[in-house]
Amino acid sequence: MADILDKFIEKAKENVASGYYRSGTTYSGARNSLAARLSSRDFSLIAEIKHASPAGEYSFGNIDVKKTARDFLECGADAISVVVEPQVFRGSLGNVPVAKSAGLPVLFKDFVISEEQLEAAARVGADAVLLVVKVADRLGLDLDALIEKAHELGLEVLLECYDEDEMARAVKTKADILGINNRDLRTLRVDISLTGSILSKFPGILQPVISESGIRGIEDARQVRKYGARGILVGTAIWKADDLRAKIKELKSDG
Repeated sequence: MADILDKFIEKAKENVASGYYRSGTTYSGARNSLAARLSSRDFSLIAEIKHASPAGEYSFGNIDVKKTARDFLECGADAISVVVEPQVFRGSLGNVPVAKSAGLPVLFKDFVISEEQLEAAARVGADAVLLVVKVADRLGLDLDALIEKAHELGLEVLLECYDEDEMARAVKTKADILGINNRDLRTLRVDISLTGSILSKFPGILQPVISESGIRGIEDARQVRKYGARGILVGTAIWKADDLRAKIKELKSDG
């Protein structure tokens, strides 16, 4: 039986086939290392520009990306994640160079299934790209080859895991940053203790590890920091907040 991740992958195939990733303005500015930024801080916040939640918690028809990126910078965020997937998440490739205007490292967030998407990420100015172990496994993709291609294009890689087996494989790759997604994309259930259970099995990981999904506020941030995460990636909690700037400051108040 198909699960939610299968549906996301089908949308990704449609997006590639449509020619979506052949659009987008070429960015000619400088790149910023996300890995270096994360490594230089005790605990980091990657704030996400995401027009819609996969669980249907919110949906915005329009976001002032330039203003939002500036708000993120001014309120202490360490990097920006830009969701570019156009169907489920209502994102746009054009938001990446706009977000870059704030001067923070920018992560290109999508369900990457082809080198064409990596080429698009590099063209529009992303500093890093998200790759998901489970997506690669579903499609029989060569993760090492995708990571190598990303590096050839000047992109760093945040490699996302969902369980201990995936982390065991991820730490052996040349990914620059590792992520633990607390949201099971097969069911959309969230449990931040997943970050703790995985990291307890892998002491001394060299790459920065980011805890993703389900971080609602400062207490959750403190909890995953205790688990050993070097940072958090937060989208939904920011966009559901009454005051976006106040939420960013709250999430950074312990960092």
